[in-house]
Amino acid sequence: MTEQNDIRGNTKTTKQEWLKAAQLMLINDGVERVKIDRLAKVLDVTRGGFYWFFKSRQDLLDQLVDDWADKDSDPLIGALEESTPAMDRLITFAKIIIDEDEYNPALDMAIREWARTNENIQKKVTLIDQLRMTALGNIFKELGEDTDSALIRARIYYFHQIGYYAMGIKETSDQRKKNLPIYFKQLTGYDLPKDFMTK
Repeated sequence: MTEQNDIRGNTKTTKQEWLKAAQLMLINDGVERVKIDRLAKVLDVTRGGFYWFFKSRQDLLDQLVDDWADKDSDPLIGALEESTPAMDRLITFAKIIIDEDEYNPALDMAIREWARTNENIQKKVTLIDQLRMTALGNIFKELGEDTDSALIRARIYYFHQIGYYAMGIKETSDQRKKNLPIYFKQLTGYDLPKDFMTK
């Protein structure tokens, strides 16, 4: 990983640290508050260190959204496109969403809020949504649904999940795991194995 010595000689920063700090600032404060000076203060380095990794604030913002919109690193698409049985992929998808470890719903929501005022960001959000729903639809087709039914199943499942976070519903991980079999049955039409968290 590329590192840069701060001008004071006692601090090192990486590009990923700048991007991570920008992600958190976007989530907590919105895109208008993602500023170079604020990021430097959070990282406890000088502003000059920023320019080792980014040409400008706009370059940072572009890389921030491109990182989020990278299909190859999207955990939800990755789970849905694994070379495993279709039902296992649906279960993995559910686990990733509940665990909120690989998948960051707060970042997802922050990007969507940003997209409300930026047409280019909206295009990237639309593309990722389409890729995720296509991958979900392919799973339902593998499970025997016809093309139209698979598309609707995919939309219902995906829209429910996005809506869950958009509405700011707060439940503990244990509550979500307890309710998941009911949700899973209603949204997919299939029973969730009792040992789903160990699969």
